[in-house]
Amino acid sequence: MSASLPREELARTARQMNLPGFGLPEQEALHNAHVLVIGAGGLGCPVMQALAATGVGEITVVDDDVVSLSNIHRQILFGAVDVGRKKVEVAAERLRELQPGITVHAVDARLDESNIVAALKGIDVLIDGSDTFTTKFLAADAAEITGTPLVWGSVLRYRGDVALWWSGPGAPADGVGMRDLYPAQPDPDSVPDCATAGVLGVTTSVVGGLMATETVKFLTGVGEAKVGRLHMYDALTASVRHFNVARDPGRELVTELGVYAQACAVPIDDGGDAPGAALISMLERGAAVSLDVREPHEKALTDIAVPGPNLPMSELDAPGRVDEVLDVLPAGDVVVYCAGGVRSAKFVDRFRDTARERGLTLHSLPGGAQRWGAQLA
Repeated sequence: MSASLPREELARTARQMNLPGFGLPEQEALHNAHVLVIGAGGLGCPVMQALAATGVGEITVVDDDVVSLSNIHRQILFGAVDVGRKKVEVAAERLRELQPGITVHAVDARLDESNIVAALKGIDVLIDGSDTFTTKFLAADAAEITGTPLVWGSVLRYRGDVALWWSGPGAPADGVGMRDLYPAQPDPDSVPDCATAGVLGVTTSVVGGLMATETVKFLTGVGEAKVGRLHMYDALTASVRHFNVARDPGRELVTELGVYAQACAVPIDDGGDAPGAALISMLERGAAVSLDVREPHEKALTDIAVPGPNLPMSELDAPGRVDEVLDVLPAGDVVVYCAGGVRSAKFVDRFRDTARERGLTLHSLPGGAQRWGAQLA
């Protein structure tokens, strides 16, 4: 049997080609495909692992982060020995172990408005494994501008969503884009805080597996890869619900990139880091005390140099809990901090008057522990 596949690849994927409707042409289609994966994280890792093992011949992975200990429960390409290493470098090594003949482009960078459209040239499928609305809307718009099929996934707590979007140049006339489901990026206050929402590690593997399956079906034509079908997985009930999203005839296709707000960022005024630096200086001089409103497990990851008592946001509605903590703080300035500054700002807005009655002046720390703290793990 002559084929364009190397002998080793034929042997490696032989069991797969025994499947009904899945033969040499389908395996060659995978081998000749080039996919771009955004993010080597909880979704990107299982997606890439599955696609490399299945036989996709070329993968570009884009990520600018390093492996941390808190990643490993869900980012299955990494181990404890990889902590501190670039994610894309480790991912590339693991993928080549799975499929020695694979071509992996490990891009240590972040996709943004300046480079994402060019990055999609020659890409057969864009796979969005990102974890922010900012990147998801950027990716969806770039995919629509270039007519690139987009396999999209998201995970939050115990559930995940998967869909295949395809709209723009070269897409079917009734092609559906992500903006047919989500016309506009949600307001930052309407989504759970990035640091506290949480995710069950095994859920990312399930959702990543579903994303990989949709990619394989689209590339090979096996089964039904329906554009616009939304799959919603619930880990607690082991169930998947399906919804068909229709093209919105009143929506104009995206033809140029827009502005993509950071959902978890706290705007800092023209003083830049000055407000935060001034608050940190007050703490270091003993002119203020701090109050940590993160969840207890977050303190194991990073903290500021002058940590304070912990009053988790999840406990604010417990009877007497806020009074209990505020009553023991000395009168004067209190620097309230969280991971990035979102929760601390909300705390200050809510309890400013309550604190003032006790002689306390609350200040929210812009940037939080992520900007002013040190990694502990």
